[in-house]
Amino acid sequence: MTDLLIRKIDPKLKRALEKRAREHGRSLSEEAKTLLDDAMRGPQPPKKMGTWLFNLLPAEYRGDDFIFEYRGDFPKPPEFD
Repeated sequence: MTDLLIRKIDPKLKRALEKRAREHGRSLSEEAKTLLDDAMRGPQPPKKMGTWLFNLLPAEYRGDDFIFEYRGDFPKPPEFD
């Protein structure tokens, strides 16, 4: 592994990076590496609306209770003869 030294960083930027590192439970160095890695991978494809909505709920509130029942007989599938 190699080292990287960044000089003359704006103090506000450093505080923001430190805050972000604390929120993610990482060291300042690990947070910087993660951010650089994400930036170098390029833009991520946008999430679809369903995925975005699903991720709004904490994991403990997610479940399989969105079961849609079809009442009555199922229609016959079409025949392609």
